[in-house]
Amino acid sequence: MPRIVNAWNGVFVLAFAIIFLAVVYPMFTIFRASFVSPETGGWSLESYRAIFHYPFYRRCLENSLFVSVVSTALSVAIGVPFAFFLSRFEMPGKNVIKTLATLPLILPTFIGAEAWLLLAGRNGLFFNLFQKVGIELPSIYGWKGIVLVFTLQFFPYVFLMVSAAINSIDRSLEEAATNLGAGRLRVFLTVTVPTVTPAVLAGALIVFYLSIENFGVPILIGEDFRVLSVQAYNEFISEMGGNPSMAGALSTVLLVVTMGLTILQKYWVERKSYAMSAVQRPEVVRAKPLATLLMWLFCAGIVFTALFPFAVVMVSSITKTSGPVMYYGQFSLENFVKAFTVAPRPIVNSFFLATVSTLVGIVFGLLVSYLLVRRRGKMSYLLDALVMLPLAIAGTVQGIALAATYNTGFIVLTGTWMILALAYFIRKVPFSIKTTSSLLEQIDKSVEEASINLGVPPFRSFLKVVVPTMLPGIVAGAIIMWVTTLAELSSTIVLYYGPWATMTVEIFQRMGSGEFGPASAYATILIISVLIPLFFLQRVLGKDLSTTL
Repeated sequence: MPRIVNAWNGVFVLAFAIIFLAVVYPMFTIFRASFVSPETGGWSLESYRAIFHYPFYRRCLENSLFVSVVSTALSVAIGVPFAFFLSRFEMPGKNVIKTLATLPLILPTFIGAEAWLLLAGRNGLFFNLFQKVGIELPSIYGWKGIVLVFTLQFFPYVFLMVSAAINSIDRSLEEAATNLGAGRLRVFLTVTVPTVTPAVLAGALIVFYLSIENFGVPILIGEDFRVLSVQAYNEFISEMGGNPSMAGALSTVLLVVTMGLTILQKYWVERKSYAMSAVQRPEVVRAKPLATLLMWLFCAGIVFTALFPFAVVMVSSITKTSGPVMYYGQFSLENFVKAFTVAPRPIVNSFFLATVSTLVGIVFGLLVSYLLVRRRGKMSYLLDALVMLPLAIAGTVQGIALAATYNTGFIVLTGTWMILALAYFIRKVPFSIKTTSSLLEQIDKSVEEASINLGVPPFRSFLKVVVPTMLPGIVAGAIIMWVTTLAELSSTIVLYYGPWATMTVEIFQRMGSGEFGPASAYATILIISVLIPLFFLQRVLGKDLSTTL
């Protein structure tokens, strides 16, 4: 038994070492760099003063906050009625609408930006059609386009959380209010609203966090509208780290904001939740035909608007192109032929890196989950906080931190595939830990103890009894890790080196050079690669996507 205890203690040490080398130390590196003067090399607050003093840098911060606030407000404005209509009223195709509404959660946001460029960009389909009839469409570039993409792809977070809160309301509470003479509006204001408010706030915080840390959308369609994540990247890559102090300061500011939001959600929203376990689920009613039609048009219209651009990307992938010009109606497989024969390396790289990081993440996540659930204590609580820390770090910040830390010294990883695999593993492993931990909580300790009492060593009991029982959770976590790794751009764009470009990098670069056809082909391959395993997750394993993201 002492040998086993020591083995698990060794796992504790290994886990802490990995988190320290992959997260804590790199974050400290860029934090330290932010206090170094670019001119003298001594300690200085110059970079922080510049952020809040010079209009350009201050505007980057203001722009980030602005698009995040507006996107959050619009996501709430769409997500709350969307959830209420689908939860409380009968309407045709409701289940289909619910399923389709979750897809924007896993479709890469930068592909959404590409899609809207294909529709409403300077050479876009809608732009050209409306221009022919003398109608000038509003520009998709700048903050309006960023907000549009963010809202359509992030509102499902509000929808899912509010739906869960609405469905948790005990019908008897509303009936009691009605029996006391309250009208429908008063019941809604005094019972429904207080119950769903924490869920609304939780969803809003997630949308705000995802908006402020996003890199792909602002850099593709933002143009001169600069935000923190993009400017931190620009400062870092300028002459290969031309201003590490400013890059570190911008990254630190972004890190403080994202971590603050994460802490706020975890320790305030969750503790102030008014959700309950409904004894009687809320009644689903049939509204008048006109009201039903209006609600259906609202919900179906939102889903269609969110997903139609991705369909355009897929159509564009088989459309004859010449640079940025798309010849819609003239179909060709030339883009796919080039992707698979002329430039297949990004596809191979993406699958290889996603697979390697996922396999490592499965093993690490399984061991850490066991420590968190079965060996609770001060060390496990600290480990829990540290392994979830990457969820609070923007991908751009993480990439800059790893590149700056492992560019020189005893361990040199910059320019290799290993630094990409490390970034993916540490950034996505919380998904694996989350799914396996939740399943392990449901496994009675007595099952494992019975095996040990029969003479099977503890660690072997863990492998032979616990692991097979956890297999559905392990697979679910692996799928989420794999698909989110495939879609990762923000950390990849900082860390990749020539031969190790991925599909996301290839899409980004092709869009930047106006090669919309090849970019759409890679995007379509990426979309299909994401949707197939998620279909398996939901239909075969019966896992709810909303609980694993």
